[in-house]
Amino acid sequence: MKDSYRSQFRLPWSLYHQLKESATKNQRPLNAELVARLASTYPQLSVRDDTDVDELRETVTTMSLAELMTPDEITMFAERMLALAARKRTTKTTP
Repeated sequence: MKDSYRSQFRLPWSLYHQLKESATKNQRPLNAELVARLASTYPQLSVRDDTDVDELRETVTTMSLAELMTPDEITMFAERMLALAARKRTTKTTP
């Protein structure tokens, strides 16, 4: 592939096993899992100058989390939200 850079990286075994497990859960090859995770750390938001705000709003409101995140990312997001909600509850009840 001309639009790809072929590389070789060294990973700790524990990280390799986590990536492999996530790739299996997400039903994609290990390389695709690694690329998806790396790409998610560099979000590419490209909005054309002629994009109408209403059009963008409509597009975003019809998207699901599954289109934006991997199952592991959704789980991590849900866990963070639950932890935040729990902290808010405890700060409200503490005088």
